[in-house]
Amino acid sequence: MINGRFNILLGLSAMIAAAIAGFALGQSLEPYYVNGYGQVPLWRYLTKAGHTHGMPFGLINIVFGLLIGRAECSDRIKRIGAVLTALALCLPIGVALRGLTAGAKYAEGIAMIGGLSFLAACAVMVFIIRSTNSNK
Repeated sequence: MINGRFNILLGLSAMIAAAIAGFALGQSLEPYYVNGYGQVPLWRYLTKAGHTHGMPFGLINIVFGLLIGRAECSDRIKRIGAVLTALALCLPIGVALRGLTAGAKYAEGIAMIGGLSFLAACAVMVFIIRSTNSNK
């Protein structure tokens, strides 16, 4: 039986990691405002984008984990949705990696896997909700 615990724990871990990354980014921001306006380099911008995408994608995993326990569909569909939602975290990881590696192209592929997994997870969730509503 799929109860969603994996996605809840993964989402909480992602949100904690994104919060720690946000603190680290915030503590090292002052040198980029020397002349009174932001002169943020691309690597820092991409790293910040990875942090800001990590929070909502972690929350998406938590919400999916909470919903999947109440869904009335097969365990196979639940497992597919859980894996796709977990893989959606590749998007913020890939964006942050691209920033940390000074624009390495392989990180774009990781982010693309995350984006496509997110879209597929949304489609699976729509299917799960439709099948749950039709059973009542």
